[in-house]
Amino acid sequence: MKVNKVELQEALEKVKPGLANKELIEQTTSFSFMGDRVVTYNDEISISHPVKGLDVTGAVKAQALYQFLNKIKKDEIDIDWEENQVVIKSGRSKAGLVLESEIKIPIDEEIGEVGKWEELPNNFLDALKFCYPCCSRDMSRPVLTCVNIEEGAVEATDSYQIVEYVLNSKMPVKGFLLPAAAVRELVRYKISEVARGESWVHFRTEDGTIFSSRMIDNDFPDTSKHLELDGLEFSFPKNVDEILGRANVFSKKESNSGDIPTVTIEINNKGIVKITSENEYGWFEEVSRSKYKGDVVRFTIGIEFMMGLFDKLQNCVIGENKIGFKGENWRHVIAMSTEKEGKDE
Repeated sequence: MKVNKVELQEALEKVKPGLANKELIEQTTSFSFMGDRVVTYNDEISISHPVKGLDVTGAVKAQALYQFLNKIKKDEIDIDWEENQVVIKSGRSKAGLVLESEIKIPIDEEIGEVGKWEELPNNFLDALKFCYPCCSRDMSRPVLTCVNIEEGAVEATDSYQIVEYVLNSKMPVKGFLLPAAAVRELVRYKISEVARGESWVHFRTEDGTIFSSRMIDNDFPDTSKHLELDGLEFSFPKNVDEILGRANVFSKKESNSGDIPTVTIEINNKGIVKITSENEYGWFEEVSRSKYKGDVVRFTIGIEFMMGLFDKLQNCVIGENKIGFKGENWRHVIAMSTEKEGKDE
């Protein structure tokens, strides 16, 4: 069977995030070929994508197949699917990979029928990208490790900060909680449709990728009263975006840490704005001046969010024990410490 290697590689790349790091469940570290689609499953998410020209059933170890295809230079390859192996030929090269003819990942039992596809609000993906960095990483409170998707808005909180992003049309399915770990992968896909099952929710792209995620069965806390904010309007100095760029060098942690890079901002009663960051390699500090005359305030925020914020606005509202930012269709409130005048250094 002649197969376009590039198209196969692209399909495998799209489903790779659904692979497990360790095979605690059979075939969760394999590419499962089911008819004309390749599927991955790791008990939390499952991703599938069509593969043109294929109509086979079986599972192949992902690492071996993926690495071998990367070593082949030709754009077209021969693939023969045999009873217990798949044989790949390219020029003088030939390789045989073990093929498990029985699909053992519990797609039918766990995910079942996808159901009716509905069109997503066209700013839904923007809402996910905006909100998921505010989710907690504390698994003792699993509901806070999720993005809450309601009929008209997406929200998230880690109990120190709250973010809400208003959708420009109603969600066509009942609200649900989506784990931030799944959202982190989902935002890489240009999803346009959604279908909701009993325990899983599914998203589809225009080119046929289906991204499925478990939903969390829990009640999200009511954040509405905390999003309301009255206080002193404050404008950051115009050079803060440049300072943040320098601070960002020392905010990034090791790539495998999973921590979101943050920056700490302190504004004292003399209008001095101090920006600091640190990681395992060093630290950064820089000050600027503003016209602020209130109590000393201090807060920590995701630096990528803060840098993106300055493309849109430099204003915020400083209230009692919290600071708030507001855009056309979003609000972001952060808890902060305060000190009365005269107690700053």
